[in-house]
Amino acid sequence: MGLLFRERRGPAWKHGWTEQTLASVSAPPLPLLAIFGIIILLLTLSSYINYRLQMQQSMMHLKLFLLILPLLLILAAQLTWSFRPGTRWASQDIAGNVPWTVLLLVVVLLVMVSYHSQIQSIWTPTV
Repeated sequence: MGLLFRERRGPAWKHGWTEQTLASVSAPPLPLLAIFGIIILLLTLSSYINYRLQMQQSMMHLKLFLLILPLLLILAAQLTWSFRPGTRWASQDIAGNVPWTVLLLVVVLLVMVSYHSQIQSIWTPTV
């Protein structure tokens, strides 16, 4: 039977220190727990306020970026078209072909018109 279970050998005072330690541990006093809880609550509230401020600033920057985005797309399309070698607006008009940048601009404008009400509801605050 000694092979299956570990038998205690030696004096009893050597083997009971862990049980005695765990039995003597008590919960911290309630005032200490209350102070600790208040400190945690104040730290959480402070970080939440900082989080909300950061989130509002990020939303303002995103709205500004979305406001300027169509202008940036038009500028990028114009620069891309002007730096292509061997193409001219006049030659494209004579041939009757529409440049791909104009086609892209029309698609962007159609998407903006189709989502106008949703974007306007996001940008204007609800009253």
